[in-house]
Amino acid sequence: MKCQNGCTRKRIIITLVILTLLFIWGNSILPSKSSNAISDNVTSAVGGEITNNDMQEKLATTWLTSGHIRKLAHVTEFAVLGAFIFLLAARKEKKTTQQFSSIALFGLLVALTDETIQLFNDRTSAIKDVWIDFAGFAIGCGLMALALYHHAQRKHNHR
Repeated sequence: MKCQNGCTRKRIIITLVILTLLFIWGNSILPSKSSNAISDNVTSAVGGEITNNDMQEKLATTWLTSGHIRKLAHVTEFAVLGAFIFLLAARKEKKTTQQFSSIALFGLLVALTDETIQLFNDRTSAIKDVWIDFAGFAIGCGLMALALYHHAQRKHNHR
């Protein structure tokens, strides 16, 4: 019976990882015009300034620009992925350096794949974006680690 509940949770987490990857990579497949339109709509909705290039970013009257919204979106989607991956890996009783290295390598490979996908359409790809994506992944892992630690402490204190 224990395996069934544990196996069901594991399947749910794997499904969430797959859906997150499809979301991330699905957005990377979009042509720049579609991707920019989404960013611009979100930017307008939150009262930001729409910018189309680095010069407009520098001259913007607010820090909340479409460029920053795009970066924030990347950090957020990769943080979600990092949290799910850490949760999936945290199910093992014994944590090893190899396990943490594998988690980090996975996050880096997903970020590299995301930027590589953009090379096959009219969008640009940048090493800076790989690091932004990876930072989001690391934030998600860290937040999930803190949440699991807090949960374990509360569980331990209630005994």
